[in-house]
Amino acid sequence: MTASRLILSTVLILAVAGVSACGRRAPLDRPIDAQYEQEKEAARKAGRPAPAKPSTETPDRRFILDGLID
Repeated sequence: MTASRLILSTVLILAVAGVSACGRRAPLDRPIDAQYEQEKEAARKAGRPAPAKPSTETPDRRFILDGLID
């Protein structure tokens, strides 16, 4: 093995190891859910009742190419 192949292999292994460690092991929080949890915790500390949970329903938005699927 030449030195350039050894260096290339090492760089690729380190890149794969670095990318595989990205992220966290929990499900992703939507911004609205994270904000609700912060407000709920602040209300609990202040002795106030918890705020109402925001709606998770999203409207059906059509895309210009949806006619091809229908």
